Amino acid sequence: MEISITKVNGKSINLEVDDSSDTIHLKIHGPTRKLVLRLGPEPDMDLDSEPVMRISVSTLGGKTLNLEVKETDTTKIVKNKIRGLGGPSVNQQVLIFEGITLLSGRTLASYGIKTGSELLMMSQQCGC
Repeated sequence: MEISITKVNGKSINLEVDDSSDTIHLKIHGPTRKLVLRLGPEPDMDLDSEPVMRISVSTLGGKTLNLEVKETDTTKIVKNKIRGLGGPSVNQQVLIFEGITLLSGRTLASYGIKTGSELLMMSQQCGC
């Protein structure tokens, strides 16, 4: 069976009933070409990589550190990042989230830490 479609410009198109939507689109609009232009380095296409979260860590001295972490990162990884930014040694850091002291072996996800979360860091002094 054949169907006739008349476009606004008066041009008629005849379609077979068994045409797919792609074939119909091609007959109505004609062939198109797509050009993708990318400026800069090629993006990392690793779709299996975990999304990065941004969290902030405040000190009692009023300083705020902004960190990029993953939800599977342990608090020890976070402490190492703080140390890398000039913070106290990992063993002296005490991280607190919503009133709970974070243990070094647990992940951020296990504490419900998400992007935008704010942690408090206190420095534990040696009691030698």
